Amino acid sequence: MSLHILSLETSSAWCGVALLRATDTGAADLFAREHQGVQEHSARLLPMVQEVLDEAGIARTQLDAIAFGQGPGGFTGLRVACGVAQGLGFALDRPVVPVVSHAAVAQQVRDPGSRTLVVAMDARMQEIYLAAYRREPSGRLACVIEPQLMAGEGLESWVRRRLEDLGDPVPQRPLLCGDAAAAYPEVFAGFGADERSDIARPTAAAVARLAHDAYLRGEAVAAELAAPLYVRDKVAFTTAEREAGAGGNPRVATSGAQS
Repeated sequence: MSLHILSLETSSAWCGVALLRATDTGAADLFAREHQGVQEHSARLLPMVQEVLDEAGIARTQLDAIAFGQGPGGFTGLRVACGVAQGLGFALDRPVVPVVSHAAVAQQVRDPGSRTLVVAMDARMQEIYLAAYRREPSGRLACVIEPQLMAGEGLESWVRRRLEDLGDPVPQRPLLCGDAAAAYPEVFAGFGADERSDIARPTAAAVARLAHDAYLRGEAVAAELAAPLYVRDKVAFTTAEREAGAGGNPRVATSGAQS
């Protein structure tokens, strides 16, 4: 018996759809489509869904779950993916699996040293969506810095100090991925060539793989509970959050660090 998970990812300028088909033996097939064009997500998404279903030779009714990249990312793109995932979930009476788009970037990185993966995505307006992950021995990604909005000034020193405070179990330099390094090279100038990955954006295929694991762990939700992950609307942290090392207010810098 096969498990079919459809995934949608539109948090960046790319529109992606993937269908993951997994068997009881652990084998998995992946069918994917991508298109670049931030203004075309809503027009392209459903036709691409039909294309991957046709390629896989299945009907929509054979889907077991709908996954989507919930962000952070472009507001319009997040709403498109979430809305389509909810619509399909309601229509087919299927659960939905929200996947953090930063995790879908980290999922693509193959680092034998198991270093901390710092995912920095361009948030526009000189701001950056930041998160960090570590891969556990089981292969599962553990989030060590939750997605948050940061300003560029002092970001590198904040990240390094934050990871040190968290007690990185692997005494190696972090590995930077995401598209913010290309957008703001001056912010990440301190990251050497051996601290950079060429993985720049989330993909629907990565969302599908993460969603498959989440589905097997029982983490799917009812369609009405699915929601985009917005972080730009949080413009300040409480004193307790700041003392715990939280950051993300893009307009405040104290002691050379974002807080």
